[in-house]
Amino acid sequence: MKKIPLLLSALAGVLAFAQTSPLVIQNYSAYNAEGRLRTSPISAPGPYMYAAPNIPYGSYTIPAGGFTQYNTFSTSGTAAYPITSWYVTDPTNPANNGTYAYTHPFIASVMNPSNVWAGFHFVLKDPVTQNGVDTYQMGDPAVDPWFVNTATGSVSSADWFTITTPSGPTTYLQIF
Repeated sequence: MKKIPLLLSALAGVLAFAQTSPLVIQNYSAYNAEGRLRTSPISAPGPYMYAAPNIPYGSYTIPAGGFTQYNTFSTSGTAAYPITSWYVTDPTNPANNGTYAYTHPFIASVMNPSNVWAGFHFVLKDPVTQNGVDTYQMGDPAVDPWFVNTATGSVSSADWFTITTPSGPTTYLQIF
């Protein structure tokens, strides 16, 4: 009987740090944002993921004027620009490396509670000519110092931030 409060406390701790922040990407620019969307473990080391290319694009892309929201990794395939597969890399257990459908139990049971949105390393490209105009490494530098949360390019700017309300946090990437 004494173990029940201990187990409930442990479960509450896991849930408190679970991937609960939706990610909203708003591309207000006239350029496609093409690159690599990445998650990161809450505490390193651990598995991380990259979003697979979203159809019809050859890399993960939010088109010019595009808006999408990802509520969780395991529901990312239902978004306006769906992520139907995740590329998992696990330096602590290489047996977990591979491609997983967003509905795979590994994504829901392991990645949702252990990862957060890390960032998006992307190039803004002209949708007609495919010429790149600006490159960004947007994300949360507290999660991965490789990312920055605000940047200005030659023809655009971008911001990554989180707003917390009574219903919980929401992470935003806005491209202008």
